Amino acid sequence: MRFTEQFQVQRSDTADWFDLNVEMDTPLYVDPFLIFDDEPGAWEGAHDQIVDFFQGALHLLGLADGQTDSAHWKKVERFLQFPEPKEFALGLSMGHPEGSGIGADLARDICHGLDLFRQWGRDADDRLLGMVSVLVPGLGVDRISDMVCNILKRRFIDYTQAVCGELQVPVQSFDVPHTGWVATAGRWRSSTEALPASPVFNGAVLLTPERFLKDIPRVTPDGFWSWAEINAGEALRFDLNYDLGVSLTRPQRKDLGRQLARRAPDILENYVVDATEDAIGYDVEGDPKGLVRWEEAGRRIAAASSFPPPPTSQDQFESWLIALAESFKAAIEDEGLWRALWNDDYTKPRPERIAQVIARSTWIPYCRGSNIDMTREAECGRGPVDFKFTQGWEMRGLLEIKYIASRQFVHGAYTQLPLYLQGEQAPFGVYLCIGFTDNDFDEERLGLVRDACASISNQGRTQIVPIFADARKKLSASTA
Repeated sequence: MRFTEQFQVQRSDTADWFDLNVEMDTPLYVDPFLIFDDEPGAWEGAHDQIVDFFQGALHLLGLADGQTDSAHWKKVERFLQFPEPKEFALGLSMGHPEGSGIGADLARDICHGLDLFRQWGRDADDRLLGMVSVLVPGLGVDRISDMVCNILKRRFIDYTQAVCGELQVPVQSFDVPHTGWVATAGRWRSSTEALPASPVFNGAVLLTPERFLKDIPRVTPDGFWSWAEINAGEALRFDLNYDLGVSLTRPQRKDLGRQLARRAPDILENYVVDATEDAIGYDVEGDPKGLVRWEEAGRRIAAASSFPPPPTSQDQFESWLIALAESFKAAIEDEGLWRALWNDDYTKPRPERIAQVIARSTWIPYCRGSNIDMTREAECGRGPVDFKFTQGWEMRGLLEIKYIASRQFVHGAYTQLPLYLQGEQAPFGVYLCIGFTDNDFDEERLGLVRDACASISNQGRTQIVPIFADARKKLSASTA
């Protein structure tokens, strides 16, 4: 459900705010470099505000002088702990809006990363966030976005209140954390604000300008290493004694990128400058990767489909769950849903998580009508399964969606889903496999999964049913 649907308002063609999904995170993030490059106007000064925040942290780290047990260092560690800004409903994992944010362990690592700036004799500037995201493991774009949304939350509150006032959206009073800060003291403030209510948690919704949203990171440790191989090859060869002919995996590039960042800050700085030039946000209106309009695609399919009556026993529940997966398979193969799983020019499948969230939005009406609870990314003791379905305590089953081309395709059937079933004490699971190419449907490859599911089912403790959905491009795709 989108903000406009929840509050029954129209978004004009000239509006610049993002019509967010208020029930589930959209896989976009607030890019600080898009804010840095913004034209003067309502957001003027936001750039300096972010820089001032980190300059205050650097000042306190300077007082600590590398002593991690000092009061100044501890103050920065607390200052750099950010709650998940769930009010924005953004995040590349596409999960429930309530997430973990930045806790004590990651804040400590960020402190160590920032302390390198102190040792290098550098102040905070435009490049700091990009450089720190390379230096600190676990500080991906989601966490950088969390930082920026917290640091600038007061501005986002004012922006949201202005939009709500213009559209006469009803608001309520909420206690909102991290609405202000004092950098020199390393202290956060909270406040009570009149804001629109979230339908999924006890809190508010905050709006974001579309132009600040991005879909993929531009600054990463492995990206830095790859850039350095091309642009600073001589330095790598002679200063680091590295053989440029060595082929590396992505984790190896990440590790070497962080090592290089600590030893060669000037190379890192040049990379960040190069990677963040000509910043362009995600095309929300065109939505070329299907990151925004997946819910609508699922709803169209659900509206055109019929479904069996609610189950009253585990056997019926299992048949119901198979029918649920088969309905998605039929929508892909017979009702044109395969198009939503490809990018706009049909050259590349969209990420697996897009298929998962489209499936979720397709299945919600069925679950609601059958009084069945569906939990996405449910923790089953051995990691999160894609979907858990339950009716009371007695009836339960799991469903995992996997692309056939995935390296984990066979592993998912042999190991992953059985472990989830064991952890959840569920007797039944569906392995919904989606293929996009002729190679995906190689009988030998599919046979490995069929055999794995049959072997596990024959043991008698749990049953796994594989279902294969054909999302190969149809002949009419190029002319559609």
